[in-house]
Amino acid sequence: MSESPQHFPFLKTDRLIFGISETSRMTDVSTRQLRYWEKRGYIKSLEKKDGESRKYNFKTIIAIMSIKHFLDEGYTLQAATSKVSEILHEVIALKKFMTARFEGFTEVDGLPAIDLGPLAEEPDKHAYGLFVGDKTEIVIK
Repeated sequence: MSESPQHFPFLKTDRLIFGISETSRMTDVSTRQLRYWEKRGYIKSLEKKDGESRKYNFKTIIAIMSIKHFLDEGYTLQAATSKVSEILHEVIALKKFMTARFEGFTEVDGLPAIDLGPLAEEPDKHAYGLFVGDKTEIVIK
């Protein structure tokens, strides 16, 4: 059942690009708001070619949805974007960690697990993240 990261090319999000109209429909944020947020530096569209409309990558779509969520919760635009920036920073750190440590999916003691690779001090042992019902555990085996 073990799968290595190269078996998951569909998880790459850098090719998920959407026009401003699609982005507006997906996020329920008007195109006018998107342009304003971009003008203020809260979001960034991809480089435009002559005559092309604004396009946004997946990371920006997530940021837009998150900003909208915090605005709906009552935050100001500046506070919402600040909060989203903090969260994205944490997500980037988590992605780096998982990219470096992820060695695949497997089973440990009959439970689905994520193989986080060998321990530095004991390379013959691996750390595993187990899914036990709706909880998680880390085990060394």
